[in-house]
Amino acid sequence: MSLDFAIKDFYRKKKQTYPYLFTIALMIALATFLIHFSISFNLNSFTDKTGDYLNSYFFSGVINIIYSQFNMIILIMIIIFIIVILSLIFSSFINSKKKDISIMKALGTLPQMLYSFYLVESLILFIIGYILGYIFGMIFYLIVVVSIDFLNISTFLFFDVIFTPVLFFVCLICVYIISGLKLKKIGKKNIIKTFSEDIKQDYESIYRLKRIPRWISSFGLNLKYAISNILRKKNRLYHYFITFSIISLLIFTLSLSSIVLNNTSKTWINHSQNENIIVIGHKDVVGNYSLMYEMYSNPNVLVDTNDINFTDENYLFNWSQINDIENIPEIEKIDQRLISFCDIKEKSITILIPPSEENPVGGYQTIGKDREGNFPIIGINSSNIIQNFEIEGSFFDESDANVNLTISDGLAYNYFDAPLIQKMNFPNLGEQFGIKGVVIDSFYSGHTAYIDIDKFRDMLNVSDNQINLLLLKTNSSCYNDIKEELDLILANNLGSNFISKDLNNVFNENLNFIDKLGIYNLIIIIFVFIVFVFSLFDLQKGDLTEKLKDLTIMRAIGSKIKNIRRILFIEGIIALIPSILTSFAGGMILTSLFLTDRIYLPSINIPLILIGFIFILFIILNYIVIIPLTKNIKKLSFRVATLF
Repeated sequence: MSLDFAIKDFYRKKKQTYPYLFTIALMIALATFLIHFSISFNLNSFTDKTGDYLNSYFFSGVINIIYSQFNMIILIMIIIFIIVILSLIFSSFINSKKKDISIMKALGTLPQMLYSFYLVESLILFIIGYILGYIFGMIFYLIVVVSIDFLNISTFLFFDVIFTPVLFFVCLICVYIISGLKLKKIGKKNIIKTFSEDIKQDYESIYRLKRIPRWISSFGLNLKYAISNILRKKNRLYHYFITFSIISLLIFTLSLSSIVLNNTSKTWINHSQNENIIVIGHKDVVGNYSLMYEMYSNPNVLVDTNDINFTDENYLFNWSQINDIENIPEIEKIDQRLISFCDIKEKSITILIPPSEENPVGGYQTIGKDREGNFPIIGINSSNIIQNFEIEGSFFDESDANVNLTISDGLAYNYFDAPLIQKMNFPNLGEQFGIKGVVIDSFYSGHTAYIDIDKFRDMLNVSDNQINLLLLKTNSSCYNDIKEELDLILANNLGSNFISKDLNNVFNENLNFIDKLGIYNLIIIIFVFIVFVFSLFDLQKGDLTEKLKDLTIMRAIGSKIKNIRRILFIEGIIALIPSILTSFAGGMILTSLFLTDRIYLPSINIPLILIGFIFILFIILNYIVIIPLTKNIKKLSFRVATLF
C-alpha cells in the first residue's frame, strides 16, 4: 500500500518532484566522479604496479603529499555538501507535502500510515536519484579519463567498490532520519497549522512589514516585496544560503587552491633546479644526469646503477684543467660536483618514551624499518651550491660535514620514518651520517642525498680535486652565445667526449608537468560549476512550482512578468551576498591551514578578484535561470496553479 501510494504520488506531482530528483542526481554524480577521478589521477598510486612504467619513484615527494591533502579536503567538502544538500532537499520535499498531509489527517488517516507513505516516497526519490547520479558520474568520469590520455597525463580506469557504497548508505540513513523527523514534526501539529504550508499560521503580515525600514521603499517596490517574501519564508532563505555558501565555498577553494598549489610547486621546482643552468662533463654523465632530472615529470624514464658507473676513470676530470671557464663574463657561479650511485640503509633507532598521564610507566619505541636502496649521492661544496632549496631543518656546513648530510624529500618520506632524528648508513663504504635537513628536490624524483665533496672523495677513493660534473649558473638564457667558447675549452683540455648542455629544456618540462596537474583542478571546477548551474535551476524551479499560486495571483492583479523576475532575482541576490562572504572566509582558512605550512600564498588581490568574479558570475546565472522558468507564467490560470 505504502509503495503503491508513493509511486503514484511521485508521478502525480512530477513537475514538483523532478527538480528535486535531478538535484539529487547531480550531487551524487559529482561525488561519484570525484571519488573515481581523484583515485585514478593519483599518479603515485599505480606507477611500478602495472608493469607499464619504469620509474617507480615518480611523483612520490612533498608535491604528491600536498596534492593528496588537497584531494582529501575536496572529497570531505563534497561529502559534507551532499549530506547538507540532501537534508535541505528532503526537508523541503516533506514540507511541500504539508497540504496533502493535512487533508489526509482531516479524513482520518492514521499518523503511522502518513509517515510510511511519505517516508517511502522520500526513499524512492533518493534511490532513483542515486542510481541516475551514479550513472551520470561514471559516464563523465570515463569521458574525462579517455580525453586526458591525449594530453599524455597518466591515469587508469578504476571502479570503486568501497567509498560509493559507503556514501550510499550514509546518505540513505541521512534521508531516513531527516524525512522521519520532519514528518513527525508535521504530524504533531494540528490541521489548521499544517495547512499554512511555508508561512506560519499565526503570521501577521502588517506587523512584519513594519520591520522593513522605510528608506528601502525608495529603491522600489520590487526590493520591498522581495524582502517581505524572505521575512515570511525564512526557511527558504536558509535553504538558499546554505546551498550557495557550500557551492561557492567549493568553487572558491578549488580555484584558490589551484593557484596556490601551482605557484607553490613551481617555486619549489625553481628553488631545487633553477633556470639558466649549464652542466659540463663526459657525454655519458651529462646525458644521464639530464635524464635524472627528467624522471620528475616522466614516469617512463629511469636511470640506475646498471646504466652508468659515474666513477669510471674516463668520466673524472680536474677543475684546474678547464678553469678558463671562470673568465666567461656571463657565468655567475660555478658548482663542482661528484656523483655516484651508492647503497644506502635506513638506521633504526630506539628512543625512550618518558612517563605521562596516559602511560605512567613510560617505555621504548623503535623508529625505522632498516629499509635499503641504491640511489645517486652527490658530493658538493655546501658553501658553493647553486640551488636555493626549500628545506626542513638545515643544510650541512663545514663544521659538521664529516658527520651529517642532507637528503631529498622523496627519499625522506619513502625510506625513513623520522629522517631528522635518524641516520643513514653506507654499508658498502663503512660510513654512517646523521640527517641534518630534508630538501624539496626534483632531481631523481627527490630520491637523492647531498654530502660534502671532500668526504665523498675519501669514501669512493677518488683522487683529490677530481669531479665528474660541473654546473654553471649564468646571468641569463645565454647558452647559445657562450656554447662555442665552452666547447672550445672542453675540446682543448678534456677531449671531444666532454660536452656542455643547457638544462633549461628539462626545467621547463618539469614546470609544464605542474601545469598538467592543474588540469585535475580545472576539471573539478568545471564539473562543480555545471552542478551549480543545474542545482540553481532546479532549486528555483522547485521553489517556483510551490509559489505558482502566489505568482498567478500577482499576474491576475496586474503585475508584469519582468517585475516577478526582478523580485525572484533580488531574493536570490539577498541569499548570495552572505553566502559569498562566508565562502570567502572559509576558503581562505581552508587554503592556508590544511594544505601545508610551506605554501606560497598569493597577494590578497588574487582571492579578492576571484571572489568578485564568482559573485558576478553567480548574479548573472541567478538571473539567467529565472528567464526560462517564468516565461510561461502568464499562460497559467489560477485553476491550473492550484493543482501543483
